[in-house]
Amino acid sequence: MFNLNDLVEIFQNNSSIAIPISLLINIGIALVGALPSVFVTGANIVFFGSIKGFFISLLGETIGAYITFTIYRLGLKKRINKLTDKNKLLNRLANSEGKKAGLLIFEGRVIPFLPSGLVTLAGSISNVDSLTFTIATFVGKMPSIALEALVSYQIINAYNNWIRLGITIIGLVVLKFTIGRKNSS
Repeated sequence: MFNLNDLVEIFQNNSSIAIPISLLINIGIALVGALPSVFVTGANIVFFGSIKGFFISLLGETIGAYITFTIYRLGLKKRINKLTDKNKLLNRLANSEGKKAGLLIFEGRVIPFLPSGLVTLAGSISNVDSLTFTIATFVGKMPSIALEALVSYQIINAYNNWIRLGITIIGLVVLKFTIGRKNSS
């Protein structure tokens, strides 16, 4: 797979189609369901700038989630129940519908350490409609992509911001353990 520098170089060599390339990579990551998208967000931040890179990442992840949601709905619904039984939030989402499902999708998207593919999977076997799913994904992804953008920016500029990078990493670890403890109780 690509690393951040490879992806930035691809964007530079294909600057006229860099946005579609970024969107296609995000869609591919969503379809695979297990790959992190943070390196794409980082490349978007480096190449397009903070604001434009954020929105390109948000759009790519939302489109990728919608396409994956649609594909899952077409044939995987019956096989997936075993995976959602292992997480309380995902189980509630899989057994929900309407606005409640939308709120649970939003909640699942906001949690930075919950794999996006699992939220999409659970949403696809719930009774949520595709518009509610897409809106909840779009709004819920905003904070997690902002966090990815912040971490990417801090890592890219680590030589100037090593104290902030350390504080960000410590904050993420504390958040992970806090959320993990909340979900297990």
